[in-house]
Amino acid sequence: MKAPALALAALLAFAAPAVAAPAPQAPETPIAYVVRQGDNLYTLAQRYLIRLNDHKRVRTASGVRNVRALRVGSTLKIDPQLLRFEPIEARLVAVSGAVTLQDARGSTPAVRDALILEGHRLITGANSFATFQLADGSRVTLPSNSRMRIVQLRRLLLDGSLQRLFELEAGRGGVSATPAENANSQFRVRTPLSVTAVRGTEFRVVHAEADNRSATEVIEGLVGVGATQTTVAETPVKATFGVTAGAQGVGEPMALLPAPDLAPGGAVQEEPQLKFAAKPAEGAVSYRFQLANDAGFVDLFAEGDSGDGQATFPSVRDGTYFVRLTAVDRNGLEGLPSVYSFDRTLNVLEPGAPPQPEGEAKMRRFLFRWNASGEGVRTYRFQLSADPQMTTLTVDQPGLTQPQATITNLAAGAWYWRVVSVRYKDGAFTQKLGPIQQLRIGQ
Repeated sequence: MKAPALALAALLAFAAPAVAAPAPQAPETPIAYVVRQGDNLYTLAQRYLIRLNDHKRVRTASGVRNVRALRVGSTLKIDPQLLRFEPIEARLVAVSGAVTLQDARGSTPAVRDALILEGHRLITGANSFATFQLADGSRVTLPSNSRMRIVQLRRLLLDGSLQRLFELEAGRGGVSATPAENANSQFRVRTPLSVTAVRGTEFRVVHAEADNRSATEVIEGLVGVGATQTTVAETPVKATFGVTAGAQGVGEPMALLPAPDLAPGGAVQEEPQLKFAAKPAEGAVSYRFQLANDAGFVDLFAEGDSGDGQATFPSVRDGTYFVRLTAVDRNGLEGLPSVYSFDRTLNVLEPGAPPQPEGEAKMRRFLFRWNASGEGVRTYRFQLSADPQMTTLTVDQPGLTQPQATITNLAAGAWYWRVVSVRYKDGAFTQKLGPIQQLRIGQ
């Protein structure tokens, strides 16, 4: 049996990090209830209101004259804060890095499949990510250095509508909201400066504490953005547009930058570090790169911002991954995303220590070593030339099974060498050409 609303209230106050006291909020959007046969304000209050006396507020808001004789088919306007509810829940479907979940008992490290309830707070650290999903398939993703409080996760007993309110206290949040079947259902993301209300869309919300600035960026659908502290009408923001909000209110919608292109060379990542580059995009002042295990970017594991469009990330295990690239404009609005897959197949071929002569007198042996890493079975081909371009070869020795070769009696002068690695992995052969290295031998 689910906990009643009044019992749940005891769980909604919990220890939290010191943050500024919330500003007065705009009134809740009233629930529209169509009167049925046999309804009156007293019976409705007994069934659905938290406090019986609040039927007076419903009467005033709805202009009801006779509390015992309601006209069938008329509409009552009821503040959702007056209504009884049952709690609903969400679950963490992806966690990466240092993510903290706070509840009435304190703070604990967040883990996959953990329950997210009304009153919880979710905090992501540096290069850390979390995604939680609701029963209807709606998802909220928090990237690095973000903090979100779950203000409402409830189903109203009056009409079964879902009331979902999330407060982004700092950082960024990405939302994919499933269309609501009940017209009274609400899905909102609030910041200290703005409230974004949606029904079936994909968007991002940002709040920069240091600049006291919020932003909403719409990828798909339509949202309404209003100032948190006023009752001014919402600003409609359609797909591919964004708005910023400050102390003076919500600005006018502005077109988001189009999805940028990834420069060639990022589709196969063989080197120790992952490297990506964005093609220059008009109007971009910086670029944001995000890496994920899935094409929907539910399970993110790395991100980085770059002013010059170049990004480097630490090594990951071999496999197929995804990179999402966006451009940021001079207003700080993040543009539309482009998503690419890339294959991580570590295949490193590096020279070792400089070759050293071995032996005495005229019989000198020069030992060449190199390093190779990554999965698979390898053989090597060692090549040596007096030509910097290595168009003609003095030594061409294939079939080496160890990462080394010994050459005897090299003449004085400049020599150039490289190694070709042939790897067998997953039923296929691949070849990697190492860099040309120079060796100078004196008299």
